[in-house]
Amino acid sequence: MIVIDDALDLISSFDRRPFLVATDPPYAFGADVKEHAISATVAIVLRESARKLQTGGWMLVMCASSWRSVSYMIESVRGLVEPVRFGIWTKPKSRSKTRTPGWSWASVLVVAFRKGTSKELPASGTLDHIEAPPVTTGRRAELPAIVADWMIAPFATPGELLLDPFAGSGAIVAAAERAGMEAIGFERNP
Repeated sequence: MIVIDDALDLISSFDRRPFLVATDPPYAFGADVKEHAISATVAIVLRESARKLQTGGWMLVMCASSWRSVSYMIESVRGLVEPVRFGIWTKPKSRSKTRTPGWSWASVLVVAFRKGTSKELPASGTLDHIEAPPVTTGRRAELPAIVADWMIAPFATPGELLLDPFAGSGAIVAAAERAGMEAIGFERNP
């Protein structure tokens, strides 16, 4: 289920305790006021989502493959959840206009955080790497179903709740539902 409204407005009144928070938030680290507002919203919503997460639960956050982006996401939830593992989605063709000499692949990192301790870690290698092309139709940053399934499957617990505060096209919500979870996403842009 996707609720159409701003995550910043919805998260404060969200009274459920998800076992899994997974999201691909908007990346905005530019220098103008609009970009700063997006970055601030992401930080606040991630922090509030981490507060609501069940002890022993997991938080998966996709971020740009720059240290600045990774650091920003980790600092947003510091003290509430701990980073445990990284995964990498590499794309053989990038839709980005950014070009880096000597590097023809685009990559997205997934940071897996844990709240407190859990009975077990997902199996080794389950989130390490996936290679898949980006979706080239629909939303500009639409997440491919194969990538959403790769990301969610190791952490899915049937019957538990997944929250995606930046649901976008709903790929993560759909992956959680395929894995037998109840899933709620927030998205302000239908």
